[in-house]
Amino acid sequence: MKNSGRGLLLGLLVFLLVVGAFVGGGVAGWLVSGMVPGDQVGGNPFSGPTPTALTYQAQEEVPEELREQFQLFWQVWDLLEQNYYDPSGIDYQQMTYGAIKGMVDSVGDDYTLFYTPAETGVATTHLQGDYEGIGAYISEQDGYAVIQGPVNDDTPAAKAGLRQGDIVMEVDGVDVVGMVLEEVIARIKGQAGTDVDITLYRPEEQREFTVTITRTRIEIKSAEGEMREDGVAYVRVSVFGDTTADELDATLEELLSQNPSGLILDLRGNGGGYLNAAQQILGRFLRSGDATLEEDRDGNRGALPVLHGGVQVYDLPMVVLVDGGSASASEITAGALQDYERAILVGEQTFGKGSIQNVIPLEDDASVRITVAHWLTPKGRQIQDVGLTPDLIVARTPEDYDAEIDPQLDAAAAYLLGNPLPPSVVTPTPKP
Repeated sequence: MKNSGRGLLLGLLVFLLVVGAFVGGGVAGWLVSGMVPGDQVGGNPFSGPTPTALTYQAQEEVPEELREQFQLFWQVWDLLEQNYYDPSGIDYQQMTYGAIKGMVDSVGDDYTLFYTPAETGVATTHLQGDYEGIGAYISEQDGYAVIQGPVNDDTPAAKAGLRQGDIVMEVDGVDVVGMVLEEVIARIKGQAGTDVDITLYRPEEQREFTVTITRTRIEIKSAEGEMREDGVAYVRVSVFGDTTADELDATLEELLSQNPSGLILDLRGNGGGYLNAAQQILGRFLRSGDATLEEDRDGNRGALPVLHGGVQVYDLPMVVLVDGGSASASEITAGALQDYERAILVGEQTFGKGSIQNVIPLEDDASVRITVAHWLTPKGRQIQDVGLTPDLIVARTPEDYDAEIDPQLDAAAAYLLGNPLPPSVVTPTPKP
Protein backbone atom coordinates (compact mmCIF):
# COMPACT_ATOMS: atom_id res chain seq x y z
CA MET A 1 0.00 0.00 0.00
CA LYS A 2 1.32 3.40 -0.87
CA ASN A 3 2.23 5.88 1.85
CA SER A 4 -0.75 8.10 1.02
CA GLY A 5 -3.12 5.19 1.57
CA ARG A 6 -1.43 4.30 4.82
CA GLY A 7 -1.73 7.90 5.91
CA LEU A 8 -5.46 7.92 5.26
CA LEU A 9 -5.89 4.73 7.26
CA LEU A 10 -3.87 6.11 10.14
CA GLY A 11 -5.93 9.28 10.06
CA LEU A 12 -9.16 7.23 10.16
CA LEU A 13 -7.78 5.18 13.04
CA VAL A 14 -6.84 8.27 15.03
CA PHE A 15 -10.30 9.74 14.45
CA LEU A 16 -12.07 6.57 15.57
CA LEU A 17 -9.86 5.98 18.58
CA VAL A 18 -10.12 9.55 19.81
CA VAL A 19 -13.78 10.23 19.01
CA GLY A 20 -14.73 6.71 20.10
CA ALA A 21 -12.88 7.60 23.27
CA PHE A 22 -11.44 4.68 25.08
CA VAL A 23 -14.56 2.80 26.18
CA GLY A 24 -13.51 0.57 29.06
CA GLY A 25 -10.58 2.71 30.10
CA GLY A 26 -7.81 1.77 27.69
CA VAL A 27 -6.35 -0.57 25.15
CA ALA A 28 -6.51 -4.17 26.35
CA GLY A 29 -3.70 -6.63 25.60
CA TRP A 30 -2.18 -9.95 26.61
CA LEU A 31 0.81 -10.07 28.94
CA VAL A 32 2.46 -13.43 28.24
CA SER A 33 4.61 -14.85 31.01
CA GLY A 34 7.55 -16.89 29.70
CA MET A 35 9.03 -17.43 26.27
CA VAL A 36 8.69 -19.87 23.42
CA PRO A 37 11.56 -21.38 21.34
CA GLY A 38 12.94 -18.73 19.01
CA ASP A 39 12.25 -15.81 21.36
CA GLN A 40 15.15 -13.56 22.16
CA VAL A 41 15.63 -10.85 24.69
CA GLY A 42 16.74 -7.54 23.26
CA GLY A 43 16.49 -4.28 25.18
CA ASN A 44 13.51 -2.70 26.86
CA PRO A 45 10.48 -2.98 24.54
CA PHE A 46 8.75 -0.16 26.36
CA SER A 47 11.38 2.30 25.27
CA GLY A 48 9.86 1.74 21.84
CA PRO A 49 11.20 2.17 18.33
CA THR A 50 11.68 5.49 16.68
CA PRO A 51 8.27 6.56 15.32
CA THR A 52 8.00 6.57 11.54
CA ALA A 53 7.12 9.81 9.83
CA LEU A 54 3.55 8.67 9.32
CA THR A 55 2.86 7.49 12.87
CA TYR A 56 4.70 10.48 14.33
CA GLN A 57 2.23 12.75 12.54
CA ALA A 58 -0.69 10.60 13.72
CA GLN A 59 0.57 10.65 17.30
CA GLU A 60 0.80 14.43 17.19
CA GLU A 61 -2.91 14.56 16.32
CA VAL A 62 -3.91 12.70 19.50
CA PRO A 63 -4.97 15.10 22.28
CA GLU A 64 -2.10 15.60 24.70
CA GLU A 65 -4.08 14.19 27.66
CA LEU A 66 -4.49 10.87 25.83
CA ARG A 67 -1.00 10.45 24.37
CA GLU A 68 0.34 8.46 27.29
CA GLN A 69 -2.56 6.00 27.03
CA PHE A 70 -1.99 5.60 23.29
CA GLN A 71 1.78 5.22 23.57
CA LEU A 72 1.73 1.42 23.74
CA PHE A 73 -0.50 1.18 20.69
CA TRP A 74 1.84 3.25 18.53
CA GLN A 75 4.90 1.40 19.84
CA VAL A 76 3.47 -1.94 18.73
CA TRP A 77 2.40 -0.51 15.38
CA ASP A 78 5.94 0.78 14.73
CA LEU A 79 7.54 -2.44 15.98
CA LEU A 80 5.54 -4.43 13.44
CA GLU A 81 6.25 -1.99 10.63
CA GLN A 82 10.00 -1.86 11.29
CA ASN A 83 10.76 -5.43 12.41
CA TYR A 84 8.31 -7.93 10.90
CA TYR A 85 10.40 -10.17 8.66
CA ASP A 86 7.98 -10.06 5.68
CA PRO A 87 6.94 -6.44 5.07
CA SER A 88 4.70 -7.53 2.20
CA GLY A 89 2.60 -9.45 4.75
CA ILE A 90 1.63 -6.26 6.57
CA ASP A 91 -1.85 -5.13 5.53
CA TYR A 92 -2.38 -1.69 7.05
CA GLN A 93 -6.12 -1.75 6.42
CA GLN A 94 -6.45 -5.05 8.29
CA MET A 95 -4.28 -3.68 11.09
CA THR A 96 -6.63 -0.71 11.35
CA TYR A 97 -9.76 -2.87 11.28
CA GLY A 98 -8.23 -5.26 13.82
CA ALA A 99 -7.43 -2.41 16.20
CA ILE A 100 -10.94 -1.02 15.92
CA LYS A 101 -12.49 -4.46 16.44
CA GLY A 102 -10.40 -4.94 19.56
CA MET A 103 -11.47 -1.58 20.95
CA VAL A 104 -15.16 -2.28 20.28
CA ASP A 105 -14.97 -5.84 21.63
CA SER A 106 -13.36 -4.59 24.85
CA VAL A 107 -16.72 -3.31 26.17
CA GLY A 108 -17.85 -6.94 26.46
CA ASP A 109 -21.24 -6.51 24.79
CA ASP A 110 -22.28 -9.16 22.25
CA TYR A 111 -24.30 -6.60 20.28
CA THR A 112 -21.76 -3.76 20.12
CA LEU A 113 -19.76 -4.60 17.00
CA PHE A 114 -17.53 -3.22 14.28
CA TYR A 115 -18.39 -4.31 10.75
CA THR A 116 -15.98 -4.24 7.83
CA PRO A 117 -17.49 -3.09 4.52
CA ALA A 118 -18.20 -6.72 3.53
CA GLU A 119 -19.87 -7.45 6.87
CA THR A 120 -21.89 -4.26 6.66
CA GLY A 121 -23.25 -5.39 3.32
CA VAL A 122 -24.89 -8.52 4.79
CA ALA A 123 -26.02 -7.13 8.16
CA THR A 124 -29.62 -6.39 7.12
CA THR A 125 -30.07 -8.56 4.02
CA HIS A 126 -32.85 -10.60 5.59
CA LEU A 127 -34.91 -7.45 6.17
CA GLN A 128 -34.89 -6.25 2.58
CA GLY A 129 -36.99 -8.63 0.49
CA ASP A 130 -34.78 -11.12 -1.35
CA TYR A 131 -31.24 -12.48 -1.59
CA GLU A 132 -29.33 -15.56 -2.73
CA GLY A 133 -28.52 -18.17 -0.11
CA ILE A 134 -30.03 -21.08 1.78
CA GLY A 135 -33.04 -19.37 3.35
CA ALA A 136 -32.43 -19.62 7.09
CA TYR A 137 -32.51 -17.12 9.93
CA ILE A 138 -29.28 -17.13 11.93
CA SER A 139 -28.43 -15.32 15.16
CA GLU A 140 -25.39 -15.03 17.40
CA GLN A 141 -25.53 -16.78 20.78
CA ASP A 142 -22.51 -16.94 23.09
CA GLY A 143 -20.06 -16.69 20.20
CA TYR A 144 -21.84 -19.24 18.02
CA ALA A 145 -23.91 -18.80 14.86
CA VAL A 146 -27.18 -20.55 15.66
CA ILE A 147 -29.97 -21.43 13.25
CA GLN A 148 -33.28 -19.84 14.29
CA GLY A 149 -35.26 -21.65 11.61
CA PRO A 150 -35.87 -21.68 7.86
CA VAL A 151 -37.42 -18.61 6.21
CA ASN A 152 -40.20 -20.90 4.98
CA ASP A 153 -40.87 -24.56 4.26
CA ASP A 154 -39.76 -24.30 0.63
CA THR A 155 -36.21 -23.04 1.24
CA PRO A 156 -33.09 -25.17 0.76
CA ALA A 157 -32.48 -24.89 4.52
CA ALA A 158 -35.88 -26.40 5.30
CA LYS A 159 -35.47 -29.19 2.76
CA ALA A 160 -32.05 -30.01 4.23
CA GLY A 161 -33.63 -30.43 7.67
CA LEU A 162 -32.05 -27.45 9.44
CA ARG A 163 -33.94 -26.58 12.60
CA GLN A 164 -33.91 -24.07 15.42
CA GLY A 165 -30.97 -24.53 17.76
CA ASP A 166 -28.55 -26.09 15.25
CA ILE A 167 -25.09 -24.57 15.76
CA VAL A 168 -22.99 -23.74 12.71
CA MET A 169 -19.49 -25.18 13.24
CA GLU A 170 -17.93 -25.04 9.76
CA VAL A 171 -18.74 -23.57 6.36
CA ASP A 172 -16.99 -25.23 3.41
CA GLY A 173 -14.49 -26.75 5.83
CA VAL A 174 -13.64 -23.44 7.52
CA ASP A 175 -14.08 -23.31 11.32
CA VAL A 176 -16.49 -20.43 12.04
CA VAL A 177 -16.80 -20.81 15.81
CA GLY A 178 -16.21 -17.37 17.32
CA MET A 179 -16.36 -15.69 13.92
CA VAL A 180 -18.40 -12.50 13.59
CA LEU A 181 -21.98 -13.46 12.66
CA GLU A 182 -22.01 -11.33 9.52
CA GLU A 183 -18.89 -13.08 8.24
CA VAL A 184 -20.50 -16.48 8.84
CA ILE A 185 -23.60 -15.34 6.95
CA ALA A 186 -21.45 -13.99 4.12
CA ARG A 187 -19.78 -17.40 3.78
CA ILE A 188 -23.13 -19.21 3.71
CA LYS A 189 -24.66 -16.84 1.16
CA GLY A 190 -23.60 -17.10 -2.45
CA GLN A 191 -24.67 -17.30 -6.05
CA ALA A 192 -27.84 -19.26 -6.75
CA GLY A 193 -27.06 -22.73 -8.10
CA THR A 194 -23.81 -23.16 -6.15
CA ASP A 195 -23.32 -25.58 -3.26
CA VAL A 196 -22.22 -24.89 0.30
CA ASP A 197 -21.17 -27.51 2.86
CA ILE A 198 -22.32 -26.65 6.38
CA THR A 199 -21.25 -28.61 9.45
CA LEU A 200 -23.77 -28.34 12.27
CA TYR A 201 -23.97 -29.47 15.87
CA ARG A 202 -27.42 -30.42 17.16
CA PRO A 203 -27.35 -30.08 20.97
CA GLU A 204 -30.42 -32.15 21.82
CA GLU A 205 -29.04 -35.10 19.85
CA GLN A 206 -25.40 -34.45 20.80
CA ARG A 207 -24.22 -35.06 17.27
CA GLU A 208 -22.34 -33.22 14.55
CA PHE A 209 -23.23 -33.64 10.89
CA THR A 210 -22.56 -32.02 7.54
CA VAL A 211 -25.12 -31.14 4.88
CA THR A 212 -24.56 -29.96 1.33
CA ILE A 213 -27.10 -27.31 0.34
CA THR A 214 -27.63 -25.76 -3.09
CA ARG A 215 -28.18 -22.03 -2.82
CA THR A 216 -31.11 -20.36 -4.55
CA ARG A 217 -32.78 -16.96 -4.75
CA ILE A 218 -34.79 -16.51 -1.56
CA GLU A 219 -37.95 -14.47 -1.81
CA ILE A 220 -38.75 -13.31 1.71
CA LYS A 221 -42.43 -13.07 2.52
CA SER A 222 -42.35 -11.87 6.09
CA ALA A 223 -46.07 -12.28 6.85
CA GLU A 224 -48.40 -14.98 5.57
CA GLY A 225 -51.27 -17.06 6.91
CA GLU A 226 -54.13 -19.45 6.37
CA MET A 227 -57.58 -20.29 7.70
CA ARG A 228 -57.53 -23.50 9.69
CA GLU A 229 -60.27 -26.09 9.37
CA ASP A 230 -61.36 -25.34 12.95
CA GLY A 231 -62.16 -21.72 12.00
CA VAL A 232 -59.09 -20.15 13.65
CA ALA A 233 -56.97 -17.78 11.55
CA TYR A 234 -53.24 -18.52 11.61
CA VAL A 235 -50.70 -15.77 10.79
CA ARG A 236 -46.94 -16.27 10.72
CA VAL A 237 -44.59 -13.27 10.93
CA SER A 238 -41.03 -14.42 10.29
CA VAL A 239 -39.18 -11.09 10.49
CA PHE A 240 -39.89 -7.41 11.14
CA GLY A 241 -38.72 -5.89 7.88
CA ASP A 242 -39.44 -3.13 5.38
CA THR A 243 -42.58 -4.73 3.94
CA THR A 244 -43.93 -6.64 6.93
CA ALA A 245 -46.81 -4.30 7.83
CA ASP A 246 -48.11 -4.24 4.25
CA GLU A 247 -47.83 -8.02 3.94
CA LEU A 248 -49.63 -8.45 7.27
CA ASP A 249 -52.47 -6.20 6.07
CA ALA A 250 -52.93 -8.27 2.92
CA THR A 251 -52.94 -11.49 4.96
CA LEU A 252 -55.41 -10.15 7.52
CA GLU A 253 -57.79 -8.85 4.85
CA GLU A 254 -57.98 -12.30 3.28
CA LEU A 255 -58.47 -14.12 6.59
CA LEU A 256 -60.94 -11.70 8.17
CA SER A 257 -63.23 -12.05 5.15
CA GLN A 258 -63.72 -15.66 6.27
CA ASN A 259 -65.01 -14.66 9.75
CA PRO A 260 -62.50 -16.49 11.96
CA SER A 261 -63.35 -17.23 15.58
CA GLY A 262 -59.86 -16.35 16.78
CA LEU A 263 -56.37 -15.44 15.64
CA ILE A 264 -52.99 -17.10 16.24
CA LEU A 265 -49.95 -14.86 15.66
CA ASP A 266 -46.85 -17.04 15.30
CA LEU A 267 -43.58 -15.29 16.25
CA ARG A 268 -41.56 -18.46 16.86
CA GLY A 269 -38.05 -18.31 15.46
CA ASN A 270 -38.51 -14.62 14.62
CA GLY A 271 -35.24 -12.96 15.59
CA GLY A 272 -36.60 -9.43 15.27
CA GLY A 273 -35.86 -6.59 12.88
CA TYR A 274 -36.94 -2.96 12.79
CA LEU A 275 -38.60 -1.29 15.78
CA ASN A 276 -40.82 0.73 13.44
CA ALA A 277 -42.26 -2.50 12.01
CA ALA A 278 -43.07 -3.74 15.53
CA GLN A 279 -44.84 -0.44 16.31
CA GLN A 280 -46.87 -0.76 13.10
CA ILE A 281 -47.85 -4.36 13.76
CA LEU A 282 -48.93 -3.53 17.31
CA GLY A 283 -51.09 -0.75 15.89
CA ARG A 284 -53.08 -3.42 14.03
CA PHE A 285 -54.04 -5.11 17.33
CA LEU A 286 -54.06 -2.37 20.01
CA ARG A 287 -56.43 0.61 20.05
CA SER A 288 -53.94 2.67 22.03
CA GLY A 289 -50.88 2.38 24.20
CA ASP A 290 -47.13 2.13 23.97
CA ALA A 291 -45.15 -0.40 22.02
CA THR A 292 -42.21 -0.26 24.41
CA LEU A 293 -40.26 1.85 26.88
CA GLU A 294 -36.72 2.94 26.08
CA GLU A 295 -34.29 3.20 29.01
CA ASP A 296 -31.02 5.01 28.35
CA ARG A 297 -27.64 4.76 30.08
CA ASP A 298 -28.72 7.26 32.76
CA GLY A 299 -31.92 5.39 33.62
CA ASN A 300 -34.19 7.84 31.82
CA ARG A 301 -37.25 6.26 30.26
CA GLY A 302 -39.28 7.34 27.26
CA ALA A 303 -42.36 5.72 25.74
CA LEU A 304 -42.62 4.80 22.07
CA PRO A 305 -46.26 4.53 20.94
CA VAL A 306 -47.94 1.97 18.72
CA LEU A 307 -48.46 3.20 15.15
CA HIS A 308 -51.96 2.87 13.72
CA GLY A 309 -52.89 2.20 10.14
CA GLY A 310 -53.83 -0.63 7.83
CA VAL A 311 -56.17 -3.43 8.91
CA GLN A 312 -57.29 -3.10 12.53
CA VAL A 313 -58.15 -6.20 14.56
CA TYR A 314 -58.98 -5.00 18.05
CA ASP A 315 -61.56 -7.48 19.37
CA LEU A 316 -60.84 -10.88 17.86
CA PRO A 317 -59.57 -13.32 20.54
CA MET A 318 -55.84 -13.75 20.06
CA VAL A 319 -52.89 -15.96 21.03
CA VAL A 320 -49.20 -15.31 20.30
CA LEU A 321 -46.82 -18.25 19.81
CA VAL A 322 -43.24 -17.71 21.06
CA ASP A 323 -40.12 -19.76 21.72
CA GLY A 324 -36.40 -19.41 22.36
CA GLY A 325 -35.92 -18.02 18.86
CA SER A 326 -38.33 -15.11 19.45
CA ALA A 327 -36.12 -12.09 20.07
CA SER A 328 -35.86 -8.31 19.93
CA ALA A 329 -38.80 -6.86 17.94
CA SER A 330 -40.67 -10.14 18.47
CA GLU A 331 -40.33 -9.72 22.22
CA ILE A 332 -41.40 -6.07 22.03
CA THR A 333 -44.55 -7.11 20.14
CA ALA A 334 -45.36 -10.11 22.33
CA GLY A 335 -44.57 -8.22 25.55
CA ALA A 336 -46.90 -5.34 24.71
CA LEU A 337 -49.76 -7.66 23.74
CA GLN A 338 -49.24 -9.56 27.01
CA ASP A 339 -48.99 -6.39 29.14
CA TYR A 340 -52.23 -4.97 27.74
CA GLU A 341 -53.91 -8.39 28.07
CA ARG A 342 -54.75 -8.26 24.39
CA ALA A 343 -53.36 -11.77 23.89
CA ILE A 344 -51.84 -14.59 25.89
CA LEU A 345 -48.45 -16.08 25.05
CA VAL A 346 -48.14 -19.80 24.37
CA GLY A 347 -44.90 -21.73 23.90
CA GLU A 348 -41.48 -21.41 25.52
CA GLN A 349 -39.38 -18.69 27.20
CA THR A 350 -38.22 -16.11 24.67
CA PHE A 351 -34.60 -15.30 23.89
CA GLY A 352 -34.14 -12.15 26.01
CA LYS A 353 -32.70 -9.61 23.59
CA GLY A 354 -33.87 -6.22 24.84
CA SER A 355 -30.94 -3.99 23.96
CA ILE A 356 -31.05 -1.19 21.40
CA GLN A 357 -28.33 -0.69 18.82
CA ASN A 358 -27.59 2.31 16.63
CA VAL A 359 -25.75 1.43 13.41
CA ILE A 360 -23.42 4.28 12.40
CA PRO A 361 -21.93 4.22 8.87
CA LEU A 362 -18.25 5.06 8.55
CA GLU A 363 -16.48 6.77 5.69
CA ASP A 364 -15.16 3.63 3.94
CA ASP A 365 -18.50 1.72 3.99
CA ALA A 366 -17.62 0.02 7.25
CA SER A 367 -19.94 0.60 10.21
CA VAL A 368 -20.13 0.34 13.97
CA ARG A 369 -23.14 -0.94 15.89
CA ILE A 370 -23.38 0.38 19.45
CA THR A 371 -25.78 -0.58 22.22
CA VAL A 372 -27.28 2.71 23.41
CA ALA A 373 -30.26 1.70 25.56
CA HIS A 374 -32.59 -1.13 26.61
CA TRP A 375 -36.16 -1.92 25.68
CA LEU A 376 -38.72 -2.61 28.40
CA THR A 377 -42.31 -3.75 28.03
CA PRO A 378 -44.98 -1.04 28.49
CA LYS A 379 -45.33 -2.07 32.14
CA GLY A 380 -41.58 -1.77 32.69
CA ARG A 381 -40.58 -5.43 32.55
CA GLN A 382 -36.98 -6.10 31.56
CA ILE A 383 -36.44 -8.12 28.39
CA GLN A 384 -32.65 -8.18 28.18
CA ASP A 385 -31.19 -11.49 29.49
CA VAL A 386 -34.64 -12.37 30.90
CA GLY A 387 -37.08 -12.87 28.06
CA LEU A 388 -40.82 -13.31 28.33
CA THR A 389 -42.53 -16.15 30.16
CA PRO A 390 -45.55 -17.54 28.28
CA ASP A 391 -48.94 -17.68 29.98
CA LEU A 392 -49.11 -21.30 28.85
CA ILE A 393 -45.79 -23.12 28.66
CA VAL A 394 -45.68 -25.84 26.01
CA ALA A 395 -42.49 -27.54 24.85
CA ARG A 396 -41.85 -28.82 21.35
CA THR A 397 -39.44 -31.75 21.41
CA PRO A 398 -37.08 -33.05 18.69
CA GLU A 399 -39.45 -36.02 18.39
CA ASP A 400 -42.30 -33.59 17.69
CA TYR A 401 -40.28 -31.97 14.91
CA ASP A 402 -39.43 -35.34 13.37
CA ALA A 403 -43.07 -36.42 13.50
CA GLU A 404 -44.22 -32.98 12.23
CA ILE A 405 -46.30 -32.55 15.39
CA ASP A 406 -46.86 -29.05 16.78
CA PRO A 407 -48.22 -29.21 20.36
CA GLN A 408 -47.74 -25.43 20.78
CA LEU A 409 -50.01 -24.65 17.85
CA ASP A 410 -52.49 -27.27 19.05
CA ALA A 411 -52.58 -25.72 22.54
CA ALA A 412 -53.13 -22.24 21.10
CA ALA A 413 -56.06 -23.42 19.01
CA ALA A 414 -57.56 -25.36 21.94
CA TYR A 415 -57.40 -22.24 24.12
CA LEU A 416 -59.16 -20.08 21.53
CA LEU A 417 -61.85 -22.70 20.89
CA GLY A 418 -62.48 -23.33 24.59
CA ASN A 419 -61.41 -26.96 24.29
CA PRO A 420 -59.50 -28.87 27.00
CA LEU A 421 -55.81 -28.06 26.94
CA PRO A 422 -53.34 -30.88 26.24
CA PRO A 423 -51.77 -32.44 29.37
CA SER A 424 -48.34 -31.16 28.31
CA VAL A 425 -49.39 -27.55 28.98
CA VAL A 426 -47.86 -25.93 32.08
CA THR A 427 -49.34 -22.80 33.64
CA PRO A 428 -46.61 -20.71 35.34
CA THR A 429 -47.09 -19.78 38.98
CA PRO A 430 -48.10 -16.09 39.07
CA LYS A 431 -45.41 -13.83 40.51
CA PRO A 432 -46.39 -11.95 43.70
